[in-house]
Amino acid sequence: MTLNESFALVSLALFSVADLRYRLVPGIELFFLGSLLLTLPANPLHSGIVLLACIWGVYRNLPGWPALMLLFYPAAWPILLTGYGYRKGLIGRADLLAIGGLACLFPLPAVLLSLFGLEVWRRFWVCRQGGSIPALPGLFLGILFYSGLKLFW
Repeated sequence: MTLNESFALVSLALFSVADLRYRLVPGIELFFLGSLLLTLPANPLHSGIVLLACIWGVYRNLPGWPALMLLFYPAAWPILLTGYGYRKGLIGRADLLAIGGLACLFPLPAVLLSLFGLEVWRRFWVCRQGGSIPALPGLFLGILFYSGLKLFW
């Protein structure tokens, strides 16, 4: 397991517990900044595009045409999707920054598996409880599944 993967797994495990317990994730900005700093020397273009996609999602007053230009980079698609959800009030800011950090640290299939894990977690949560859904445990389950597949492959 690389430094990037271990950083992501430990951070997401801690954030998942905090999301379940307090419904608030302090320090997610530091996770996003740390993931950007870890991947910036190796791939500055990728890190820059992920940062631009997250900036577009967080700031609601930005126009939509930068997002159209970012659609040409497939790794930005999950971030743009969650950014749109954040702009409409469906997804929290911590979820957007967590997916942005995962997009920096992992390849696109891992990010898509984390979103699949989020969907599995959402279905489990709705069957058991009502109310808003903490998304970070689902993202953690997806990344854990990806790491397990990578180990057994």
